[in-house]
Amino acid sequence: MAIAVAVNSFTVPTSTQPVVTLKAIARHAGLSLATVSYALRGHPKIPPETRDRVAAAARALGYRPDPRVAGLMAHIRGARARPAAERLAFVWVHTPRRASAEHPYLRAVFRGAATRAERLGFALEEFWTDDPGMSERRLQEIIVARGITGVLLSPVLTPETSLALDWDWGRFAAVVIGNVTWVPELHHVGHHHFLAMRMVLLELAKLGCRRPAAVVDAVIDDRAKHAWTGAFFANHPEPDRARQLLHLHDPARPRGLAAWLRRSGADGLIVSTVAQLSAPGVRAFCREARLPVATLRWPGRSQAVIGGIDQADELLGAQAVDLLIAQLNHNERGAPRQPGMMLFPGQWVPARSAKLTRGRGNAGGAGTGS
Repeated sequence: MAIAVAVNSFTVPTSTQPVVTLKAIARHAGLSLATVSYALRGHPKIPPETRDRVAAAARALGYRPDPRVAGLMAHIRGARARPAAERLAFVWVHTPRRASAEHPYLRAVFRGAATRAERLGFALEEFWTDDPGMSERRLQEIIVARGITGVLLSPVLTPETSLALDWDWGRFAAVVIGNVTWVPELHHVGHHHFLAMRMVLLELAKLGCRRPAAVVDAVIDDRAKHAWTGAFFANHPEPDRARQLLHLHDPARPRGLAAWLRRSGADGLIVSTVAQLSAPGVRAFCREARLPVATLRWPGRSQAVIGGIDQADELLGAQAVDLLIAQLNHNERGAPRQPGMMLFPGQWVPARSAKLTRGRGNAGGAGTGS
């Protein structure tokens, strides 16, 4: 039943439906208040059958959590020092321990996830699928035995565009970091490659580039559902020439790139990573032709002499933790019926030098390859 209340000539419906408390759910389920509270938050100390029993009682009574109260309690839990924080698993998928410890991108993602988890009162524990003697099922057993129900799946550096683990996903809430396809498909947090390419094209357009060429990593573009190439074709200043100005790069076959670039007649260059400038002859040609160069993955202030997109790797890790904890708080497990994808476009970062070495001496932020 609803009552209409007039407020300043507006009619606002208000509900008279009684609030269902945790105490009412506990009475209905024949359980303690503490057990109900833990079960509704998906705490690993509560057996799955008890969580199901509490969920059934909550549905029967029409329980609806107050999001403001849930947010306040999450803040309180995060601010409270806990000697034994609830743990989340960070699973390094097909990534050796050394790479997970040394690769800048991977460390930034993990750092962002670990910092956010700690701030929210959780601990992040690392696991590796490729440890010697480790099988997929064995790793699942280890994680379950440690009472962990929330899993973050790492980005991968291997060329696969589709991945799977032989796990019972009904035991876990899970979030994938990156754009690689999973079977079954799970929630993702990743970089918005389409908007990043569009952003770089707009920055080069400010410098007067009408025929920018792009060299993009073929594996990453495929993994991102061809977002880079799609954005390049859709936003290029001369769409009829865009296909001739795009080069899908295979890092194992770097030769021929400089010759292609010379033939292209490009007046600017986009690379997916600065490493592509090290292909034979490319850096020298960019310097000789005074081409504005920008990168889709900005390497950081200590190395950047060209402008590019800061992909905000730490943000991806942090947002993945937020999405995972939201599932845990809602007692959601297993592969979702409708997987969600949170994508972040990153930010444009100009080159260290404000001057652009170009024939007409234009100034701008893209910089030149060096």
